[in-house]
Formats: sequence, C-alpha cells, structure tokens
Amino acid sequence: MSPEKKQVAKETKNNNKVWIIVLAVVLLAINGIQGFFNYKQNDEIKQKEQIIVQKDAQRDSLTAALTAKIEELKATSAKLEEAGGKNAELEAQIAQLEEMKVKLEKDAKYFKNQYYSIKGEIDNANKLKADAEKQVSDLKVQLAQQDTIINKQKSDLSQKDQMISSLDQEKAELAKKVAVASVLKAENIKVIAVSSKGKEKIGDAYKGKAIEQIKIVFTIAENKVAQKNTKDLYIRIVEPDGATITGASSGEFKYGTQTLFYTAKTSVLYNGVISPVSVSYTKEGAYKVGKQTIEVYAEGSLIGTGSFVVE
Repeated sequence: MSPEKKQVAKETKNNNKVWIIVLAVVLLAINGIQGFFNYKQNDEIKQKEQIIVQKDAQRDSLTAALTAKIEELKATSAKLEEAGGKNAELEAQIAQLEEMKVKLEKDAKYFKNQYYSIKGEIDNANKLKADAEKQVSDLKVQLAQQDTIINKQKSDLSQKDQMISSLDQEKAELAKKVAVASVLKAENIKVIAVSSKGKEKIGDAYKGKAIEQIKIVFTIAENKVAQKNTKDLYIRIVEPDGATITGASSGEFKYGTQTLFYTAKTSVLYNGVISPVSVSYTKEGAYKVGKQTIEVYAEGSLIGTGSFVVE
C-alpha cells in the first residue's frame, strides 16, 4: 500500500473512533435522560450538571470532528489543484461545513437538533473526498499518459527529422552522382593539317610552314544521363609557353571560378548518342614550335584533351 493510501486509511480509522466516542456520549445522554425521573429529588441538580457536561462533550466532539473533516477536505482540494483539477462541489461542501461549525460553536442546542443532519453531511463529505481523491488519481494517470504520448511524439519527430536528413543527404549525393555522370566526354581528338593547296594530312607532328589551317575532329561519347539539347563547345589551343591562341573569333567563358579565353567555339545538337564534331581554325600568323595542347570544354567542365606538335 502506498504512503498516501496508508495515511487515508489511518485518517478514516481515527474518524471512526471519533464517531464511536460521539455515539457513545449520545447513548449515555439518552440513558441519563431516561433514568432522570428514577433519581431522587436530591440528585436532580447533579444529573442536570452531568447532562450539561455530556452535551458539552458531544458538542466539543462534533466540533473536533468537523474541524478534522474540514482540514481533510481542504488538503484534498489542495491536492486536486496541484494536479490541475478543481471540484466546485467539494469547495461548496467545505464552506458549508465551516458555516455549520460556526453555528455549532454559537449555539450549544444546535448539536441536538442538527446532529443527524450534520452526520449525513459528513458522510456525504466523505464520499466527495473519496471521489475527489479518485479524481486526483485519475488526473495523475492522465498526466502520465500525456507525458508518454508527448515523449512518443518527440521520438517520432526525431526519427522523422533523421529520415528527412538522411533523405536530403541521399538526394544530395545522388545529385552529385548525376552531375558527374552527366558530364560529356570528348574522345579521339585528332588534328588534321590543311596546306595552302587544300591538302589534308593526319598525324601527330607537322611542319609549321605546311599548316595553313587545322581541323580539330573528335566525338562526343554516348551519355544517357546528360540533357538532350544544344551544347556549346569551347576549344582552346594552348601553345608551348602556356599562352592560349586567340583571334577575331575568340572570346571568354567560365570554368569553375575562372574566366578563360577560348580559341574557337562551336555548337552541336546533342541527343545522348555518339556525336561527331569537326572545327576548322585558321591561325593569324605562324604556330610556335613545340607541343600544342588542345582542350575541349562544355557546360563548365573540361571534357577532353589532345595535342599535336609543330616542328
């Protein structure tokens, strides 16, 4: 049994003792009244005094019982308020018992006339007390249940947040993979030297005097992930000293955070399949002797490199 239930049981036991005493006093009073006329004349004064004492004892006992019961009800009401509840009927009962107590203290005869009425009120108060304590217990159970629900909701929200975070991370990783996979690739980059007479030569090294024009040819590899649209291709020819060959048809483009110059630019309609590309370029002036590097860019990425040598 919990300490609270033990306390309630103890209080109930004490109250029962009080009522036994009160009833015993009442019975003694009744017996005294019944035997009053059997006493001798010289004992009348003593008997009356004894009855007065008995009645005072009855009144005092009942006053004490009322006081104890009022304190119990107030304690129960305080518990109810702490649990977040309120019982208007219980409060009204407390006020009524306090009013009865005041009247009882003012009028000694009130006990005789109202004894059973007060006892009934106290019995009803006991019932209200029990109901209120049950209400306190029920409220505590409800609060515990609400705490459990709130904790579960917090746990569910935490799990959902973790799932959303995980999904966002997976989405970001997938986006990165798609971005990487969608980068085009320029393959088989070749340079064809065209002489002033229009003769073409394919190789890795050419004499500078024999180059009137070059054709840069390559293929864009198949890519099912890349968007199917028109692609702008930027081609850079980098001389041995690292300078980019530029001319009238040259310009700038963005590569990451850099701004680079391109030698030539072309556009192709890309449909996700292997696409051949051919770009002709005529340099203003002679090529520098050494290795010429070819770089092909598209959509902000370097998609292929090649080279040829000028002798």
